[in-house]
Amino acid sequence: MVTVQRRTRKRKHYGSAVSEAKPFPKSQQLARGTRRYRRKVASPKQWQAIIAAKGGACRVCGIPAGLSASTFHHLVPRDRHGDDIADNIVPLCFVCHELVEWQSSFALSLLHDSLTAPERAYVLARLGADGMRRLFGVTT
Repeated sequence: MVTVQRRTRKRKHYGSAVSEAKPFPKSQQLARGTRRYRRKVASPKQWQAIIAAKGGACRVCGIPAGLSASTFHHLVPRDRHGDDIADNIVPLCFVCHELVEWQSSFALSLLHDSLTAPERAYVLARLGADGMRRLFGVTT
């Protein structure tokens, strides 16, 4: 039987890192800093309430919800911190939803004209004074 010897390297120690470590104080460890905005995410029960409140005809073309597959569009997109609340959601048919997502100027202007006062207020509160221009390409 042949035995194989393993070579081991000796490691050089250049001072103890443990003795030089200075931990942060507990108050600094527990501090979270500035909190980012956390968007409101609706539970399934809240979604049912939103659908019941917002169900209806497409806001762009006016097709009733029963005749076409309807979807719900976030006015302020989720990636821009749009919440899952009734003031941020509008019903659209599948075709109009695609047109709005593709930034069709005609579909966006019709959607803009159909917004209610609370929906307009939500967009302005969330995105600021030029929010309508950024979302819909129109002013006011």
